[in-house]
Amino acid sequence: MPSERLSLQRILPRWRAILLLAVILLGLAVVLARDTELQWQQAHDLRVQGRMRYLQSRPLPAARGVIYGSNGDALAVNVPAVTIWTDPRIFNAHRKDWNKVAQALNLSPDELAARVRSGGSGFAYILRQVQPQLGRTLDALHVPGIYVQKTSRTYYPLGAVTTPLLGLVHLDHQGAAGLEMGYNSWLAGKAGREKVLVDGQGEVLHLLGARQAPVPGHDLHLTINPQIQYWAYMTLLAAQQHFGATEGSAVVMNVQTGQILAMASVPSCNPNARGSCGDPADYVNNAVHQAFEPGSVMKPFMVAAALETGSIQPDQRFNVSHCLPVGGFCIRDDVVHHELNVAHILKYSSDIGAAKIALRTPAQAIYDMYRAAGYGKEPDLGFAGGTGGVLPPPQTWDKARHATIALGYGVSVTTLQLAEGYAAIANGGYHVAPTLIAGQPTQRVRIMPAAIAAHLRHWLEGVCAANGTGILAAIPGYAVAGKTGTANLANGKDGFMKNKTNATFVGFAPGFAPKLVMAVTLRGSTRYWNFGGVESAPVFRVTMRHALEELNIAPRWCGGKACASKENHITATQAEIWAEGGGN
Repeated sequence: MPSERLSLQRILPRWRAILLLAVILLGLAVVLARDTELQWQQAHDLRVQGRMRYLQSRPLPAARGVIYGSNGDALAVNVPAVTIWTDPRIFNAHRKDWNKVAQALNLSPDELAARVRSGGSGFAYILRQVQPQLGRTLDALHVPGIYVQKTSRTYYPLGAVTTPLLGLVHLDHQGAAGLEMGYNSWLAGKAGREKVLVDGQGEVLHLLGARQAPVPGHDLHLTINPQIQYWAYMTLLAAQQHFGATEGSAVVMNVQTGQILAMASVPSCNPNARGSCGDPADYVNNAVHQAFEPGSVMKPFMVAAALETGSIQPDQRFNVSHCLPVGGFCIRDDVVHHELNVAHILKYSSDIGAAKIALRTPAQAIYDMYRAAGYGKEPDLGFAGGTGGVLPPPQTWDKARHATIALGYGVSVTTLQLAEGYAAIANGGYHVAPTLIAGQPTQRVRIMPAAIAAHLRHWLEGVCAANGTGILAAIPGYAVAGKTGTANLANGKDGFMKNKTNATFVGFAPGFAPKLVMAVTLRGSTRYWNFGGVESAPVFRVTMRHALEELNIAPRWCGGKACASKENHITATQAEIWAEGGGN
């Protein structure tokens, strides 16, 4: 036995035991040092990384304000939607599931891969503001790394009928055009944030509470009547398509308050159909953004200036049998007349008669009347980039401009301005500022004596009677007053195109006690008789008839039924002649 013990001691020398103990102690020291480093020196960084992996702050979308019409119907609302996004760090590890994900989202595998690559290392949008059903289909697949977030999108119940007016909203819920952009700070809400605990696959394990609640946007109440807006758009669209116009617009306004009941524009697009509004021309509000030479619709304001300054008398007559030489060219009428009074100069739209009146009237007086009626002033309705048109100062007028500006050449206006100006004639001489937002106070300023406004109302009724240029605007049972305007488009070479026009009609009804005014413009028409009395007057007639019915404005009664128009049977030839002031 003693010999065996001596042999064992020789096999296990003492220094080896010491070495083993030293290695163990050194290992413990290394572990302790690493633990100290992790617990004290790297604790903050590690906690940050841990929070990045398992604690996430996610956005809480805020609802955008609703836009309402005057009858309480919504014109722009929020509807449920979902946004689908991915964390590529997780999603790339599950490529075997990509085909079924792409199929569920109606994407090709290549489209899905491209969208995953389009974002950052930890985030990429796949689809934004899509139907909730897609989100439910995706959730059923349980694929890690791709997520569904509830949100909302803007839906427009009237579609293309209101697009140029209301505008569009970006995917980030910010206004992109129209009133949506002009009132974005009022309509847009403020997004919130929430903290969630997620697992290694990115799935939410626990909601830790909202750090910041979303603040919804404010609602916007407009003066727009949805029914009148619909008819204005549909009849304008039909006229545009029939006459081949490139664009057009129409405005219906209350002559006493200035409230805009309809503001339609063509072309347009359906904002509810994804991708249909790719062309900016489809959502431009031509009623406030497009200025044009209006033609003869400017004549009543020139006549008002002439009457107010005493340059002419209401019963004065003018010889219009020969062309009027002005500035190297001769002003002519399309149909020869001999002698016309002021009423018939407006009724037959005599350029010779209007130019003679203008040249008798001080240029400053005409300019002041135009400015007082709203021409040359930018609109204050919330539209970005609205134009005030062009109204040259009177000191720049030579004799030719003095004469032709009264005929609607050398000056440019918008459809809104025409409705605004004619409202002053209709309401007894007061300019009322147009308004689109419900509840705004009426701003009235007298711009012409009541007696002159009465004369103009009476004379403009003749325009829409037999042989007048606006006969196609006549509404059975109602007295209608208005004025046609036709101006050839400039060719950019100091001349005019013969086959393209601005065709305009502005009128109000009922003529004996006007309630509504409507301005209609079609631009660049190339087909048929592209005159204001043929193209635009029927748009007025159809829309105004529906507007009067919508607002329960009764017609004149003859016995037990509404008075019938005496001009029920109008031939095409009569329409062409009357539209250019031909009379009989």
